[in-house]
Amino acid sequence: MIRVFNSFVFQRAALSAAFLAGFSCISGCSSDNADGQAAGGSSPKPNDAAGSPSTSEAGGAPAGEVSGLFALGSVVIGADDTRQTYLQTLRSLEDGPFGTENAIEMPGNGVFLAQGDSVFAGLAEEPTWVRYTSDREGKLTETGRLSFLDYGLSSMDYGNAIVSDEIAVSVLSKPAVAVVWNPQTMEITREIDLGYLVVPGYDLENWTTIAHEGLVYVPGRWANWEDGKVRNGVSTTILDPVKGEVVGVAEDDRCASGGRVVFDEAGYAYVMGDGRNYSIQMFANAAGEAAPDNCILRIAPGETDFEEDFFYTVPSLTGGLQSITELDTARQGSGLAFARMFDPSKLPDGVEAVDFGFWSEPAHKTWRIELGDPPVAKPVDGLPYAAIGFDSMAFRGQLYTGESVDGGATSDVYEVDPDANHGELRFKMTGYFNGLYELRVK
Repeated sequence: MIRVFNSFVFQRAALSAAFLAGFSCISGCSSDNADGQAAGGSSPKPNDAAGSPSTSEAGGAPAGEVSGLFALGSVVIGADDTRQTYLQTLRSLEDGPFGTENAIEMPGNGVFLAQGDSVFAGLAEEPTWVRYTSDREGKLTETGRLSFLDYGLSSMDYGNAIVSDEIAVSVLSKPAVAVVWNPQTMEITREIDLGYLVVPGYDLENWTTIAHEGLVYVPGRWANWEDGKVRNGVSTTILDPVKGEVVGVAEDDRCASGGRVVFDEAGYAYVMGDGRNYSIQMFANAAGEAAPDNCILRIAPGETDFEEDFFYTVPSLTGGLQSITELDTARQGSGLAFARMFDPSKLPDGVEAVDFGFWSEPAHKTWRIELGDPPVAKPVDGLPYAAIGFDSMAFRGQLYTGESVDGGATSDVYEVDPDANHGELRFKMTGYFNGLYELRVK
């Protein structure tokens, strides 16, 4: 039965990898900004949004900078599974719904990073970062390019993070290397060998690489889409991009395929083994085998390995539901994480979780997880059941999540208050929501 959906797996791989990158690239292939958030995610303190320095409590810009100028990313997937990536600037989130007629169009499933007055677009048809810089009116102009062609790539990979004004990291799965580059000069400065992450018979996936307090956290996930296999085990590599070295590698075999690291106030680092976004469970379902549980692990402050006495299965926290995305957060260090849970009872008659087709059904809902010992999980009030899309984005201390009930033709973007655990519809847009950034333009 696995062979029956092999071709579909390849068609959806870019979809599932992006969000979750490894997401095949929809729930998975988003890029990550400083302090561990995917493109549009939270940035290192004291920054608040997508790599931009924090503004005032009222949301205003620092002196001399334009207030209320944003960049919005989206991906539109055609009926034949072709993808187009779009980038546009907005004056107000109240001006929606937002189409794509005024956006820069890029072929394929691109990735984004953002910093200051610029958005960096990682292209899908060539291994290049393109820097687009905004003026005070919101006009985007190309101001630099950085090619990774010498690494033998055909497109930019998905594991990326901005660490500081002068340090960004792109983690490549083939070859397995972390490339450190300067967002200001658009030059490569050093490399960190990650050859130990190569596992024969599996493809390495490393999206949702994050930066936090100067270090970079790289998830290691392995899948073989031809044979329908996800490698068991959770792996998190910790890098120091300034020294150009591996600080440590945390590994655990109690569950499979962990993703983004989320920190609590005490400095514990939590990782969810999500089975490569439920893929390990999907393959088991298709083969008529027992599906393993997803789980939550953690690394103690100052340590580089998972705690042996900390282990919680996701179904034990949710009343039996499995997670279908990895952990996300609106504010690193808050101890409040989010993940989507899959409810098989919401699938239409005749649809089963045995191929990626069920991702397009409104059978998934976002939950908040209060990280601790034990974690506490609750559904987010005000959010609908929706299809699986790209990552949520941390923005001004809130979580913005695109919920699509029509399989990705349009998205309703909700603003989630982490403390209240409540979501409100903020705007509507064409395609899948794939990035929201506050631009810092002087």
